[in-house]
Amino acid sequence: MITRLPVGGAEKVLVDVVRRLDPQRYESIVCCIQAKGELAAQIEGMGVRLICLDRMQSRRFDWAAVRDLMRLLRAERIALLHSHLYHANLYGRVAAFLAGVPAVATVHNVYTRTKFHRRLLNRLLSRASARIIAVSEAIRDDLVAHDGIAPRKVTVIHNGIDVRRVQASLTREQARAALGIKDDELAIGCVGRLEEQKGHRFLLEACAKLSNDPGLMHRLRILMVGDGRLRGDLERQASALGLMSSVSFLGTRQDVPEILRALDIYAMPSLWEGLSIAMLEAMAAGLPVVISDVSGVAQALGDNQYGLRVPPADDAALARAIRSLAREPARRRALGASARERVKAEFSIEAMMSQLGSVYDGALAGRRA
Repeated sequence: MITRLPVGGAEKVLVDVVRRLDPQRYESIVCCIQAKGELAAQIEGMGVRLICLDRMQSRRFDWAAVRDLMRLLRAERIALLHSHLYHANLYGRVAAFLAGVPAVATVHNVYTRTKFHRRLLNRLLSRASARIIAVSEAIRDDLVAHDGIAPRKVTVIHNGIDVRRVQASLTREQARAALGIKDDELAIGCVGRLEEQKGHRFLLEACAKLSNDPGLMHRLRILMVGDGRLRGDLERQASALGLMSSVSFLGTRQDVPEILRALDIYAMPSLWEGLSIAMLEAMAAGLPVVISDVSGVAQALGDNQYGLRVPPADDAALARAIRSLAREPARRRALGASARERVKAEFSIEAMMSQLGSVYDGALAGRRA
C-alpha cells in the first residue's frame, strides 16, 4: 500500500518487492489511497491487481479512506498489509488494526522537522504494528529518539536494487550522441524530483562556480532528470546564472539507464534522504558519485572509498568535489568500479528480499499465535 505511484525511490522499492515475491507463497494486491501515477503500468503489466481508492482529496483526515481500506482488507481476506511512506503508514495501520490484520510499515526518510501530532501518531500506531522497517540506521535512530518507538519494533533493511535494471542498451558513444553530448564535454547528471528535498539549486550554484574554471569553461553539460514543483524556479535560476546553454531539464524519463551511461559524474545535492534508490542506481551503473552526506549515504559510500560525500547545502564543497573528479579521469573510473561492486555486495535486491521475507514470516507467525 502507498499513497500513489509516481516515479520515486519508495515507489520503485514497492514495484521491485511485488515483482520479486515468491508467487507460490504470496498473492499481491497493490492499493493506492489516491490515484495511480506513472509506475502503475509496471504493476499492472505484471498481472497484479491495482486498486485506487481516490481518497485523501483534502488536507483533513479522511475517515472514508479508513472505511474503504477496512472493507478491502476484509473482502479480499488480506493476511498482511505492508505500507510505504507517511500517509499510507498512517491510514493503513489504522485500518489494519480495526480489521485485525497484521501491519508492516516502511519509513523511507529521516525527520527534517518534527511535528508533535505525527510523533504521537507514530508512537501509538507502533504498538499496533507487527514491525516497522527503517531503510537506514539514521531513520531507525530518529524513530526511537523522536517517536519513542521501542527499538525491538524497528528493523533496518537497506533498500536494494536489481542491478540488471540499470544496464543500458546503448554504448556510451550512442547514449551521448542521443543526448547531444559532445566528446569533450563533462556530463554531470542528477535524477530526482524537482523539489526542495533534492537540493538542485545547490548543484546549479556549484556548476556556476565550475563554469568559471578555465579547464571546464564551455565544457559543462548538466542533465536534470525528473519533474516537480520547482522546475520553473530552477529554470529561472539557471538563466540568472548564465547556465541555460549548459543545462538540460529532461523531465520524467523512462530511459534512465541510457542517461546514466552517458554521464561522467553523478551529483546528488539532497538536503535529506533515507537511502536513495537513485544513488544506488548510479553506483550500480559504475558512475563516480558526489553526494550530500545525509542519513543513509554514509552506509553506502563508506569513508569516500565508494564515492565522495560533501556537506549538504554547501555549493562550494560540491564544486570542489566535482572539480577534483573532472581533473582525474582515472580516479573517476576507479570510484565508479568500486561503487558498482559495493552495490552488488551490500545493496542487492536479493539481500533486501531475504530480510523482508523474515519480517513477513514473523508478522504472520504473530497473527497465527
